Amino acid sequence: GDGSMIKLIAMLMVMISAGFVYNLKEKTYDLENEKNSIISQIHKDQEAIKVLNAEMAYLSRPERLERLARKHLVLESSVNEQMITDVSALTVRNNMKLATLPIDNFQLLLPRQKPEPKSVTSVNRTTTTVSYENPPEVMEKKSEKNLYDSILAKLGN
Repeated sequence: GDGSMIKLIAMLMVMISAGFVYNLKEKTYDLENEKNSIISQIHKDQEAIKVLNAEMAYLSRPERLERLARKHLVLESSVNEQMITDVSALTVRNNMKLATLPIDNFQLLLPRQKPEPKSVTSVNRTTTTVSYENPPEVMEKKSEKNLYDSILAKLGN
């Protein structure tokens, strides 16, 4: 009675364990095959990348690109007469439409000259007023003012 029941349970456990081990072995085998196929695909892709890099290097040779450019593009070699000597040559354009943005209506923003100080007031116990007719800074700025006027004249404002 009791011994045969234990033997039966033990046999059942061995059979269940064997089934699990067999199932695990099959899954491992399948995963191993999948891993090997992925590795072989990686090697094929690496070889394809090497071939494509070689083809790219062959196709992008400068002499080949130059030949194709001559054949398909209407480009000519540049000559000295095409080089400009003055930037104003670039600004003359026909049938040019300005962008309709508010920025086109702004005047050129240059710094304005500061007004000359008429009087400087210092507040102490007694208020004193010192007035300058021609302070030394204004004398130095007269040459800057001429420069400012010449810049404005060149810009056309």
